[in-house]
Amino acid sequence: MKRTVAIITALLLAISLAACGTSNSNTDSNTGSNTASDTSDSIAEAVVDSDITAEETTGTFSITSEDGMFENSGSTYTIKSAGTYVLSGLLEGQVLVDAAETDEVVLELSGVTVKNGSDSPIKVVSAGNVDISAKKNTDNVISDTRSTKTTDDESQGEGAIYTNCDLKIKGTGTLVVNAMYNNGIHTTKDLTIQNLSLKVTAYNNALKGNDSVTVLSGTVAAISTNGDGVKTENTDTNKNGNTRGDIVISGGSVTVYAAGDGFQAAHNFETTTGEEGSTPTVTVYTGSYSGYTSSSASTTSYKGVKVQNELNIKDGTITLQTYDDGLHADYGTSLDDGTKGQGTINISGGTVTMNVYSPENKTSGGRQGPGGWGGQQTVSGADGIHADNVLNITGGTINIDSAYEGLEANVINVSGGKTTVSGNDDGVNATKGNATAQINVTGGYLDVTVSPSGDTDGIDSNGTYTQTGGIVITRGPNSEMAAAIDADGTVSVTGGTLIVLGYGRVSTGGSVKSYSLSLHSSGSHTVKINGTSYTFTNANAYGSTAVYSDVTVSS
Repeated sequence: MKRTVAIITALLLAISLAACGTSNSNTDSNTGSNTASDTSDSIAEAVVDSDITAEETTGTFSITSEDGMFENSGSTYTIKSAGTYVLSGLLEGQVLVDAAETDEVVLELSGVTVKNGSDSPIKVVSAGNVDISAKKNTDNVISDTRSTKTTDDESQGEGAIYTNCDLKIKGTGTLVVNAMYNNGIHTTKDLTIQNLSLKVTAYNNALKGNDSVTVLSGTVAAISTNGDGVKTENTDTNKNGNTRGDIVISGGSVTVYAAGDGFQAAHNFETTTGEEGSTPTVTVYTGSYSGYTSSSASTTSYKGVKVQNELNIKDGTITLQTYDDGLHADYGTSLDDGTKGQGTINISGGTVTMNVYSPENKTSGGRQGPGGWGGQQTVSGADGIHADNVLNITGGTINIDSAYEGLEANVINVSGGKTTVSGNDDGVNATKGNATAQINVTGGYLDVTVSPSGDTDGIDSNGTYTQTGGIVITRGPNSEMAAAIDADGTVSVTGGTLIVLGYGRVSTGGSVKSYSLSLHSSGSHTVKINGTSYTFTNANAYGSTAVYSDVTVSS
């Protein structure tokens, strides 16, 4: 039986989000409040987004359903059964879903604004799964106007949209979510996003799926003024025996602005090819790179992507501007499924570009923390790509424009792809850890730049460096204490091509020969390796040139 309930709402609430600037008639009129000036030309200005907007609805609220049942008590509308429910108009109250644990509920947003100052505007306490669909050519706004959360209260929903079941946000319309209390969109299960234009601005996490977060398509802006952008939490096993806690981006455009970490995955993070060959575009701004970050934010980690197990870049375009490691994988974390985090990063495709801010003084001075000048210390030694255990580069394109150290892991394996690194300290560093520190190059192209003076190494292994293939160009000072390439053990080249601009003590074997070339002056250089021309540029002059290769090399 079709049921229709309509109410006429009173005055609109004027919502002012934390860390927002001037407002206009759009509910997502956020501008950055943190715009501290930079002391380095490599530091970009704080970035804000204004592409996704939605007008608030001012008309009569209505909820209709052809196949479901709901009840109304004051300004609370309680959905009691499976079915499709169409919402439109302005509601200063709550849409509550309290259905059977196997019921499938669809909320069709057809030009609706829901505001609540006492609980989550949309809250699901019981259902099998819920789809929230923004209908084509409609603007929809969900605003949680509660005061910022200070204590845990189980009776309160944790987000503007909060569910205790699997949640899919979809449609071809626009949805803007404002959350002053805590999280923006939060489910205790799996969160999936598809097709729609979605903008979420939250005090804490913009998007949180305790079990997983998946973006299949659409345009997404996830903004956190004081916390992390996208987050998972659980690491136990699901009914299929797989560990929970993954974040997967397989399509669409996702832009994250976070005071803390951009993506924080309790288990794995992955970008991959999606439906019909689609590839994702992911852009992350953390700390003061985000113009939405509150000047009072107290987070201490501002990584672009952080995982507790494995990080996989298989496809897509990833751009990171962060105040901590761009990509980071923890090793040894105890997971709820009884295993420990592997601390592995695998890059096999796509394009990764990053600018990681780390002052040369490491822990003092410079532009600091998420709040700009003042209060907090900067991150000590922020790396471009940091794996606590193993970093595998088998393909793709990596551009690390600036970082304290470009690539850092216990074991670094390069077998493919094109990687360009610029580091303030070491360009590539194999650290002591679970295994003997190793840098192994069997293929690919690696171009490393550090300063020709100071205590820096282009490539530095606390164990060994072994090259059997590929092309490596490394730059650095011209001394034993600071060099273009250095290892506590041996630097062994038995295949491929190694070009050393600066000092390096290299042992060769097999068919590798040394070539006398002059490539260490500043400016552009072209070198022929086995008949193929490669061009590179030195921003500075270096002390000397040494070339080792198992094929003919000439300039």
